[in-house]
Amino acid sequence: MPTFSVGRVNRSEQGVTLLELLVVVALASILLALVFPSVGAGLRTLELRSAAQRLAASARYARDQAIHRQRFYELEIDAAAGTVSVGDLEQTARRSFELPASVRVERISPEETNGSSRRRFLFSPDGYTAAFQIVLGNERRQVAITSNPLTGFPKVAEL
Repeated sequence: MPTFSVGRVNRSEQGVTLLELLVVVALASILLALVFPSVGAGLRTLELRSAAQRLAASARYARDQAIHRQRFYELEIDAAAGTVSVGDLEQTARRSFELPASVRVERISPEETNGSSRRRFLFSPDGYTAAFQIVLGNERRQVAITSNPLTGFPKVAEL
């Protein structure tokens, strides 16, 4: 004999209660508050690494162009303005880019005696350049771009 239940509704036919919805929203908010700062720090680290790779690529470009075109090229870093540029000494071709706002030039070695924030490194037609180290940083990390005096190729390493 079949039994009938009066006034009972299957759980699958019920909706979500307001209390359940508030609990889910509260949990999602807590998780977002915990995860969001990590994502922001990760993006700033990515910007720092990208800027270091781009600076190293600019140094490689200056060396390659100096050899290919048989002209002196220079790599110029303006720490105060946050710009990097590469060009030949005759100023016929120049490329430049700005560092991201979260990235700053911490140190350039060898130190300049005149205290200028603008530094230039010369690449000769035979590929030679003086050894240098440029340290970029943000609030959490530092990355060094170091030139190899024998090969002239820059290397990027985290400090």
